[in-house]
Amino acid sequence: MDTEPSNRRCPDCGVTLEAMALQTDGGHKVRAISDENREGLLGSLGMKEKHLIRPYVCPECARVLLYADVDD
Repeated sequence: MDTEPSNRRCPDCGVTLEAMALQTDGGHKVRAISDENREGLLGSLGMKEKHLIRPYVCPECARVLLYADVDD
């Protein structure tokens, strides 16, 4: 598992969530695809914004929360 320190906390337990890796049975990473076009040349060709999905798991209650890795 791809655990790493996180500043995210479980809304139920209040403990620090553990970042994990998420992929399909076929080995592909899961991504969120926006309706917005990418910037630059790829956007002008109709390519959409894509963001990797990162799951965080509570070590206490096993709740899983999904967040998109979005560059601000």
